[in-house]
Amino acid sequence: MRGSYMVRSFWIITNKMSTAIAYSFMAMDKRQRNDVPEVNRRCSNNSEKYLNAGYDNTSESTLSRSLKRRPRKRSSSSTRSKKDPRVKVEIVVQFFKVGEIDTLKEQFNADVIVKAKWREPTLDGQQTTADAIDFARLWSPKLYIENSLGDPKEQIRHRIIYNEKGEAFIYEKRVAKGTFMENLELDDFPFDVQDLTITVASELPISECELVEDKDEHHVVNRQSFVDEQEWHLYVHTECNKKELVIDQVDNSVKRSALSVKCRAARRPGYFVWNIFMITFLICSLAFATFSVEKDLPQNRLQLSFTLVLTAVAFKSVVNSSLPRISYLTYMDKYLLVSMVMLSAVCTWHAIVTRLNYNRKYADHVENIVLTILSVLYIVYNIGFIVIIYLFPCKKRRIMSQKDKEYKRNRRSFRQKSVYVDSLSRTQVAKYKRKPRRQALEQNENINVTAKY
Repeated sequence: MRGSYMVRSFWIITNKMSTAIAYSFMAMDKRQRNDVPEVNRRCSNNSEKYLNAGYDNTSESTLSRSLKRRPRKRSSSSTRSKKDPRVKVEIVVQFFKVGEIDTLKEQFNADVIVKAKWREPTLDGQQTTADAIDFARLWSPKLYIENSLGDPKEQIRHRIIYNEKGEAFIYEKRVAKGTFMENLELDDFPFDVQDLTITVASELPISECELVEDKDEHHVVNRQSFVDEQEWHLYVHTECNKKELVIDQVDNSVKRSALSVKCRAARRPGYFVWNIFMITFLICSLAFATFSVEKDLPQNRLQLSFTLVLTAVAFKSVVNSSLPRISYLTYMDKYLLVSMVMLSAVCTWHAIVTRLNYNRKYADHVENIVLTILSVLYIVYNIGFIVIIYLFPCKKRRIMSQKDKEYKRNRRSFRQKSVYVDSLSRTQVAKYKRKPRRQALEQNENINVTAKY
């Protein structure tokens, strides 16, 4: 009996304690529900204070997640990858100083200025100066000159320009001084016109960066500082071509964007005309004087003819020393070879005429015919050579001169247009300053200023 009484009393006490604990939890839950609006109000006030102070209070409390989060600035890489993954970089090249053009090594020395311009959305509307920005942290096209021989001396400067919409553009000015490779086309030597090319490329793949020609500026060639003026004539016009360079030889799909800007230089042929062509013409012409030696002395005829052949060979070796080892014939090579063929024909005849001494009259008649044929052929060849030079190599020079005239005309019109646009923009700025601020904003931005403010 006593044991059952104790069990019953313990059960009653436990039941009352559990009921009291349940009521206390219900009261706490009700009190907490009543305090939630006050907590939200306090959290919102605190978050507004933080936002006004310039902090991001998105993780202050789970109850304030309904508040608007402060927009964060995205990095330049993420912005470009979503909006415009292929950045267009505008390039303009200025040939500041063109040095010696080495035909034998197929290279030239030059001081060039490469200007690049691209958009930088992360700086829009900030109106900051270049001194306050670390350009190493911003996006860069990583430009380099592809056909430079070795590492050229470079000086790189940056500046920021904002347009009327507040959009930021980064201008990069690269001054490079060095030696540049060029595959010279010597078919028309010494009447040739050579291209002097500067190829600007990007280290980034073409899917991220594309190099295009700048439409606001022209490529410039400074003729006043041309060093090799005595041997070459430098044209002022330029041409621009887009290229794609293969990064990996195994995977040809991965390419880089490149832009080739070329100016042209024409060789002055006066030195070669008077010192090579004229001397060779005189040597070959003297070969016909050997016919005045009696046919009974063939050894004297052959001795004089062989001396002239050796002289022509010496001139050919002089010409080869000033040209690279190429596998095709230039105009000078063709002229010298034909002259040597003519000398060889004269030597051959002097060896054959000894077999006709049995009939002196017949031998004189045949020799006169041979002399006439060789003379006419040589004269016709020289006239034809001059005509071919005028029609083909000199035609390219005439085309280059015409392009120079068109380039000067276009540049003059571009300057007049830029002066007109500049004066017009100044007039608009003056009108903008005279107008009230609200009226000017409504006209330029096409918005309702009253509704905005």
